[in-house]
Amino acid sequence: PPYIRTGDINTLQPEVKDWEPAMALDGGADGLDFYRKLIPVSGRFLKNNGIIMLELGAGQSADVADMLKASGYEEIEITKDYAGIERIIQATWKN
Repeated sequence: PPYIRTGDINTLQPEVKDWEPAMALDGGADGLDFYRKLIPVSGRFLKNNGIIMLELGAGQSADVADMLKASGYEEIEITKDYAGIERIIQATWKN
């Protein structure tokens, strides 16, 4: 999902910022706009015990985890990438 803060887009490598569509990068002022739209409705598309997995930007894991909890997800797990950044969040839908 687009998770890059609007103000950070110009700091990206040229091969990213100059070739990727803005809508694929720009996650709004704090990078969380996409998650605010997706998470509250995502349970409609999952069966009980279905799993959602999302890629994260640096420093976003706590906010996204809170959104998932507030929307009824459980068993939230965060995985770091090779650089030690919390990059993937996974949660289980319980309905």
